[in-house]
Amino acid sequence: MSVREGNESESSATSSSKSSDTVPPFTEIQIIEVNRHNFSKIWPYLLVCIKSADFTAIDLELSGLGGKGLRSKDIEERYRAIRDAAHTRSILSFGISTMKLTHKSEKRRSLRYETRIFNILTLSEKPFTIEPSSLQFLAKHSFDFNRLIQSGVQFQGVNCPLKTLFRELLGSSSTLCLHNGFVDLAFLYKQMYDVDLPETLDQFINNLSDLFPDDYLPIADSKYLAEYQTRYKSSYLEYVFRRTSVSNIIFPMKIHNFRQGDNEIERQSRRYHIEIDFPTSEKSMKSLREAIEIVDVRLPEGFPDHAIPIDLHIHVCKYFSYHGFCHARTTEKGCKWLHDVDAAIDLQRIKENKKAFKRKRRYNNVIAESVAEKTGTDEEAWKDAKFEKNLLTRDYRELKRNVLTGLHRAGVDAFMTAFAVVYQQRRTLMADNSVDLQYLNRVPLSAKDTPLHIRRRQIPTKASEEVDAHLEAMKEINKMRDFVRKNAAESIVKTEMKEKGEELKEEPEEPAPKK
Repeated sequence: MSVREGNESESSATSSSKSSDTVPPFTEIQIIEVNRHNFSKIWPYLLVCIKSADFTAIDLELSGLGGKGLRSKDIEERYRAIRDAAHTRSILSFGISTMKLTHKSEKRRSLRYETRIFNILTLSEKPFTIEPSSLQFLAKHSFDFNRLIQSGVQFQGVNCPLKTLFRELLGSSSTLCLHNGFVDLAFLYKQMYDVDLPETLDQFINNLSDLFPDDYLPIADSKYLAEYQTRYKSSYLEYVFRRTSVSNIIFPMKIHNFRQGDNEIERQSRRYHIEIDFPTSEKSMKSLREAIEIVDVRLPEGFPDHAIPIDLHIHVCKYFSYHGFCHARTTEKGCKWLHDVDAAIDLQRIKENKKAFKRKRRYNNVIAESVAEKTGTDEEAWKDAKFEKNLLTRDYRELKRNVLTGLHRAGVDAFMTAFAVVYQQRRTLMADNSVDLQYLNRVPLSAKDTPLHIRRRQIPTKASEEVDAHLEAMKEINKMRDFVRKNAAESIVKTEMKEKGEELKEEPEEPAPKK
């Protein structure tokens, strides 16, 4: 049993005695903003959350990525471009979301996680490049640059607090969640781990395999899961989060209203789902209460039973639907089509339902005529219920309110990443408290059929300052991990003996040798 599995088993065991009442669906999330003025006050709480988490998700807002070589077909060339960006650009915001298992019910088929979200404003003490396109993107999503300059936590200097924070994370035994994490890993390595990136990709992968071994702090990438496990048609973060949250129970709905959509099928069929619980104790602490910001995550009114405009398929931007962005929007001419994730998901669900009815019709060719007629009636009823003939897309634009405000902030993205990973792995987590090994330490590569697999490669190690710095840092990290392993093993023994009703007898100390 790994340290991670041992900790999760203990968490599950202790939670079994808790109430199994359903956690009410949430319509907002609590984000704790961390800056240089409150960092020392929130630091102990942040540290406890990281050390006790079963899942820790990270997301970064960056000052830029450069452009040359980032989409190269040659992965080595792509790595060199990312390496250069990590040495010249900077992290502007560091999002962390922790999830700790507090209750597991096989009867209700639910996993309940206590969740915390932190958004840390970061300001590098070293000179860095900031790109106009990044400025425009962040400004469009309400990023406050004045607040960053006045309140950003300074890092990359002497006694860097964020370096200490990242080392504490490396010493924990949770699962690290990322979304399309290749670039994030390079920036974390250079600016939080505070070691220069190796010259070759193979050496970088070997070093990552030291930092994130399969049995201690493995990586689970939500984009990789969406593409290779769940097989979603699109895999950008907001789309994946919306699909998983709709498939789960993220919003209130009465049982008798269950008609369409993945969420209704999950609940009505009593399938596995996730419950999210934000601790109320945070509001009782003044330093935390003052730092909490509420972000609205309600889905559109009536979702997913809301009416869909009859002409929606004509007006949704297809490129945005598949990729989550549209190059034409940034041009002078712009893009006239609708750029809305909910609309993209609506169209995808319509396609899925049409395929389902088509399969039924093929099957009905060989069964009784009365059953075939019923299928046709069901399809017509579904169309009448789903499409509002009097509702057009131009009216839909007016009615559609902005959901997930503050969407592209690092803290919100970190939460969406953690939720997407946990939901997509819910069945495995219910069975053995761990993520399926075949999906761990694999990071997707754009325009490539195979992912980047983080595992040790047999390559000659050349002596260099980067290698020496990594080896020296790993000595400290391994000491922390050995300490955690020892405590986890002792905790498991105590739990087992307690269940058997035995007392744990301490071994007598050996007498000191006579002089």
